[in-house]
Amino acid sequence: MTPINLNRQRGFALLMSLLIIGVVISVTMAIVELSLKQLELSVSSRDSEIAFAAANAGMECAKLIRRSASTTIESGANTTFDCFETISSVGNTGSTIHIQSGGSNGSVYRYQPEIDWSSSDRCSQIDMVTMVVNSDASGPLVIGGTDNNSLKKIFSGYPNDTKSCDPGGRCTLVSVRGYSAKCADKSNPGTLMREILLEF
Repeated sequence: MTPINLNRQRGFALLMSLLIIGVVISVTMAIVELSLKQLELSVSSRDSEIAFAAANAGMECAKLIRRSASTTIESGANTTFDCFETISSVGNTGSTIHIQSGGSNGSVYRYQPEIDWSSSDRCSQIDMVTMVVNSDASGPLVIGGTDNNSLKKIFSGYPNDTKSCDPGGRCTLVSVRGYSAKCADKSNPGTLMREILLEF
């Protein structure tokens, strides 16, 4: 009769090896996933800074043009935004702004250029509204309103539904959106936008 060897220790080394390999693979996968999230966060942070820089530079451009071309802008004529080594000729689209009251007291002009930076992938989208009120006006010029005419809808960060400008005033509202991509690519997934709003 042949003796039966009942060694219950067989395969134990193989089982331990598989368990150790599984733990090592799990830890490695967790580290890789964490690294990818950190990389994504750093790219997002960089793109956010680029978008804010584009918005900030666009605001400086809008203020420069508002001062240097004030006569042209306050008459509603076509004007040129010459920023970032890019020249953008733009016309007045003031009729798109609703005049709530005082329409006979003055005029509203709106300019909306999009400017690509020549040296990198960034875009500044400017929306400038200028109100010019006659000095002999009987009351203020009020733009905006409710629902779709609300300035809150037109300028997403604006706190009020309307804006008024007193007789003799030259009031300006500027919104600049900066994008982390060229203007043609601003709607692509992953493109970040930052907005700055200024009134004076």
